[in-house]
Amino acid sequence: MQKPVPTTELPDQAPWLIRQRHMFTWLVWLGALACAAALGSQYPDVDPLDAWALPTLTLILVCLRVLLSRAVIITATAVQVTFMATAAYVLLALNHQFSVLTVTSMALMENTYWFAVIYVAAFLVYEPRQATRVAGLILALATLICAANLLLTVPQAARINLIGPCAQFLLVGGVLTLMQATLGVQRTQYQAARAAALTDPLTGVANRRAAEERLAHLTRTGETYTLVLFDLDHFKRVNDMHGHAMGDLVLRGVADITRRHLPDGSLMARWGGEEFLLILPEQRDKHLRPMLDQLRSDLRHHRYGTVNGVTACFGVATAATAEDPVRVVERADLAMYRVKQQGRNDVHLADLRRTQVT
Repeated sequence: MQKPVPTTELPDQAPWLIRQRHMFTWLVWLGALACAAALGSQYPDVDPLDAWALPTLTLILVCLRVLLSRAVIITATAVQVTFMATAAYVLLALNHQFSVLTVTSMALMENTYWFAVIYVAAFLVYEPRQATRVAGLILALATLICAANLLLTVPQAARINLIGPCAQFLLVGGVLTLMQATLGVQRTQYQAARAAALTDPLTGVANRRAAEERLAHLTRTGETYTLVLFDLDHFKRVNDMHGHAMGDLVLRGVADITRRHLPDGSLMARWGGEEFLLILPEQRDKHLRPMLDQLRSDLRHHRYGTVNGVTACFGVATAATAEDPVRVVERADLAMYRVKQQGRNDVHLADLRRTQVT
């Protein structure tokens, strides 16, 4: 049995995960290039902190990319570790610059500009509440570093000139954190509204709109997929004999059981009434048929309240590259109705391409 998939999946979730991995790869190369450029610009008088911190940061990025490529970690973990390593570097650089300031210095060094990026990045890496805490912690550490150095290490003559820049630097960090926290709440509300708009409220699976968006995306990107349309047999009889509340229980049970059989990257949607649509990564007949037969068996032998098992008709069609999804659904629908005409509770595979059959 395959691993269960999430209860609710936005139609663009899987493509976004792929884009995340590609973006992290670019981040690794850009980060390594930036570190090399920083060291090269200082040669031969390389800053003592940068001499070890920048190579270490580069090594961390490369190691994370290797672990990600071998599926040892997920993209989110790699991004979070990268964020923490970068934040640690800019905090160390902030503390270090006070030791190299001259008496006539009147401003903080250029590396403090990166704190703005850190505060914004926190809300891209973490969910809003956690991001607010992380950004607040970084701001608190920056405040502590500035205060400690102004009181303990900076000469009296330079201290007066640095109070203003330090105050401005910390104030900007506070304003950025507050702004991002506000935007983060709005983004969370938007995501919740979008998830609700793309989710069937009864079963918790995607709705028809979500399925249509996924199909449109797959068509635009030229990806092939296998589409399964299935309809519960004699469902009206269930409602008439057991009541609509029990019918709703059956629909929820069918959705829960079906999700447990789907391969990774699949989307299950309630297509309408007692009809469900499955959008799967392209499947070979030798893998698909056993999966659907096991699903039929589980549906038939499961008890849904007072309803002792249900059966369904399954129609399957595999899309050609860039094929109109309306046409793919039509082929699956015709295959499903062929099962209905031949006695129900079966699977019909419509014109699966010869390249799939082994």
